[in-house]
Amino acid sequence: MEFDQLRYFLRVAERAHFTRAAEELGISQPALSRSIQRLEEEFGRPLFERRTRSVQLTDAGSLLQSRAEQVLGILD
Repeated sequence: MEFDQLRYFLRVAERAHFTRAAEELGISQPALSRSIQRLEEEFGRPLFERRTRSVQLTDAGSLLQSRAEQVLGILD
């Protein structure tokens, strides 16, 4: 896991949308999706429930969100 992945994850969680998050982060949507998929593989469970036009955090995603905010807050 990399700190950029946590930042990406948090942006998707905040925006509830991969494309909008990617635009704000200045990366391509496929690159963002791959980064999130790698996180999900590392955790062994989905972090987002993907819908047609948005995403919603799963229970695992909600737990990661609070921990990622703590970790990144310490780093900043």
